[in-house]
Amino acid sequence: MAAMTGPAGAGAPAVGGAGNGGPSFLRNVWAQALLVVAVLVAGYWVTRALGGPAWAGAFPTGVGDTFMAWLDGVYGWIVVNRNDSPLFLYFFNYVSVGLGSAVVLINQFLDFLTWPGVTVLGVLAAWRVAGWRVAVLVLVTFGVFALTGLWNESMTTLALIITSVFIALLFGIPLGILAGRSERFYRGIRPVLDFMQIMPAFAYLLPFVLLFGIGNPAAAVVTAVYAIPPAVRITALAIREVPKGAVEATMSLGSTPWQVLSKVQLPMAKSTILLGVNQTIMLAVSMVVIASVIGAGGLGDAIFQALAKVNVGQAFQAGLAIVMLAIALDRVTGAVGHGARAPHVPERLGLPLLAGGLLLTVAVVVVARLMGVEGWPREVSVDLAAPVNAAYDAIQGAIGPTTAALGTWILDWVLSPLSALLTGSPWWLVTLAAAALAWIFSGAGPALVSGSAFVGVGLLGVWNNAMDTLSQVLVASVLTIALGVVVGVLMSRNDVFAAILKPVLDAMQTLPPFVYLIPAVALFTIGRVPALVAAVIFALPAVIRLVNDGIRGVPASTLEAARSQGSTKWQLLTKVELPMARGSMLLAVNQGIILVLSMVVMGALVGAGSLGFDVVFGLAQNQLGLGLASGLAIVCLGLFLDRLTQGRRAPRA
Repeated sequence: MAAMTGPAGAGAPAVGGAGNGGPSFLRNVWAQALLVVAVLVAGYWVTRALGGPAWAGAFPTGVGDTFMAWLDGVYGWIVVNRNDSPLFLYFFNYVSVGLGSAVVLINQFLDFLTWPGVTVLGVLAAWRVAGWRVAVLVLVTFGVFALTGLWNESMTTLALIITSVFIALLFGIPLGILAGRSERFYRGIRPVLDFMQIMPAFAYLLPFVLLFGIGNPAAAVVTAVYAIPPAVRITALAIREVPKGAVEATMSLGSTPWQVLSKVQLPMAKSTILLGVNQTIMLAVSMVVIASVIGAGGLGDAIFQALAKVNVGQAFQAGLAIVMLAIALDRVTGAVGHGARAPHVPERLGLPLLAGGLLLTVAVVVVARLMGVEGWPREVSVDLAAPVNAAYDAIQGAIGPTTAALGTWILDWVLSPLSALLTGSPWWLVTLAAAALAWIFSGAGPALVSGSAFVGVGLLGVWNNAMDTLSQVLVASVLTIALGVVVGVLMSRNDVFAAILKPVLDAMQTLPPFVYLIPAVALFTIGRVPALVAAVIFALPAVIRLVNDGIRGVPASTLEAARSQGSTKWQLLTKVELPMARGSMLLAVNQGIILVLSMVVMGALVGAGSLGFDVVFGLAQNQLGLGLASGLAIVCLGLFLDRLTQGRRAPRA
């Protein structure tokens, strides 16, 4: 997936506070930040020395316990009255039945086409819109579905994706058009889109389970809602970027607003809108996999069950199928958006070619049905689980002690001390430290939001688990940003290295986040460390790309002027390129941290614990209070981390 463009992307943020942005000021900023951290550490040791008086402990849980009990009561009322309350009887239940039926009908239609029919239809469609190379990729993808014995699960996942993407586009594109044509509506909806993109995927699950229950309906709705923001944002951008001259010329000829939209704006914005469709589909793929936690079934459930058993081989098989599905969908929809690589067909042959393709598909389906062929037979499959598990055992035998020692060191010397610092310090001191850091780096407004976010975490009653999650996010973020900056700088320095790395980053950003847990578990087994490793790998591509783009965007004339003054390469990087690329650098930090948060929370599926585990446990045990409170706490942490890394706006000239 391409890096999200959230609220930090607006404007040209600076790395410090108001005033000059020179090196001395930067040193002052970091000195202030270190002072805040030192005060927090001192507060922790003072608390321990005093023996933990009432004012020096974690946030009181009274309000949180009451809130959770109230939520549990709400859940109990809904369970009892789901078939009696008019709100559910005449709205939510109808929506649930409709969406569940839609998924089932699409799945049944795919089954009716049989595996040869689905394959022929998919390959022909890919060839027509994206060319023969993508058609071959689609053919290989269907082959992977079949040979891994996961054809039925793949069709279930595909049916869920089709349903959720249709819902997302049905609402997202009209909202985007309205936002593109109305400045007032755009200003109103933009904070909502920013908030939705900050929220980790896990935080979406419980509210929709509450309204739609466990199963495909809730999975379809939560996937659609998660995937809507890019459809709205990119459609609005496409409409707003249509040249004003073309619009004014059309209006001067007496065209109505509808004619201006349908004859000028939509045709000229078509390619950009299709790129938004591509992003919507990719987000839907990632969320459908996560939705296996709420009973979505399909490939995500296959991975979830395999990870629960620490069966790396089975997880690899399902992960391979998901990866191929994500790449195939990305290449097909990406080609449509760019309007390139499709075979050239004369206009007079377009309709006959379409009719011929449909007839061929129908003929294949009829022959297959007459022969009794339906889904791919499971007995005709290649068992990858056994050799992968054998390789896993060999790897564990070779490097297992090393990775175990590394994991233990990270836990004992990094994660545990930081978690102890955050959970053992007075809650009010941690809150003030968070607000102070946000004020130092981003200003008064973000400081107020950050302080309020920590108070919100405390009032939700999950303070200790939230601080433990925050410790994991901070450690993974430091590693991600350090590695991302180094690799991004190297990528900007060497065109050959950039050319080699670009397709790797493309592939990594295409993969659903769920998939990153598989190699992490293979290396470090179950626990907090594999969640940390998966988070770093998942967030790295966005950071590397933004750093590379920022440095490459520095004007050549500025670099030449610096070289003419005798600057060394190190001086050129630290005094010219990085300061001038501060907008991209800050966005890289922002996006890296937000992506890390989403992945660390998902690490609950491999034993990371804390807030993510509370969400999963709440879902599994019908404890809505605990699960929803933990989900809201994740949102609060996301708001804090986002505001902390927004940076102060550069003063206007």
